[in-house]
Amino acid sequence: MKREEQLALKKDEYEGKVYPSNRFGDIKILEYKNNKQVVIMFLNTGFIKEEAMGDIRSGYIRDSSLPTTCGFGYIDIEGASIGRNAIREYRLWNAMITRCYNENLRFKHESYKDCHVSEEWRYLSNFKDWCNNQKGFDQEGFHLDKDILVKGNKVYSPETCCIVPPELNCALAGNKSVRGALPQGVIYNSTKTRYRARIQRSNKWESLGAYDTPEEAFYAYKPVKESHIKSLANKWKDQIDPRVYDALMNWTIEITD
Repeated sequence: MKREEQLALKKDEYEGKVYPSNRFGDIKILEYKNNKQVVIMFLNTGFIKEEAMGDIRSGYIRDSSLPTTCGFGYIDIEGASIGRNAIREYRLWNAMITRCYNENLRFKHESYKDCHVSEEWRYLSNFKDWCNNQKGFDQEGFHLDKDILVKGNKVYSPETCCIVPPELNCALAGNKSVRGALPQGVIYNSTKTRYRARIQRSNKWESLGAYDTPEEAFYAYKPVKESHIKSLANKWKDQIDPRVYDALMNWTIEITD
């Protein structure tokens, strides 16, 4: 049988046929090009895309016109989120959206409260494009950060975010959930009824003295911490965005942080 005749038979067999998907309702085959290129339409939304015939039969197909991540994010790159083969951009994007829109996480972590993602980054493809233009993204293990360029920022967006090494991210963490009402760098020594200033450097805690008030302890901590942040900025200068370097060199720690 000639190839053209085989294709005609396949078209007759598949075109117009309706298949169920596992999560997105029924789909209809509009055009059969070959076994790897089949044009389908999701009947619930009218969204049209190409899929392989094997995926259509299995039902593992996604309507990319719907927000499938926490009811907010659109995975508009096929195959980007598949198990162990999920791309790094997807892992960062998924974690970001989960932090902002998973109600269980927002309830458990006070720091996630009121955080949200820009409309542009609802789409994985936009986030992926941004990532691949960021200095540091080629370094495995670097973190997505929203607070360095805009201190206290609650919006994940192309203008407010950057990619930084974990050491920088950790150094700027406020840890409010741990320290409670005390200022940064201050703990209360109940046995001596005094306040101790301390700083963590190279994964070790260093004491900066004991004081009668939390304010005194904080102002002993403040210059040491600011100097430490500047030293980290210089350490990582060649591997971070110049905007990040400038922000760190001008970073100030406030008692209200």
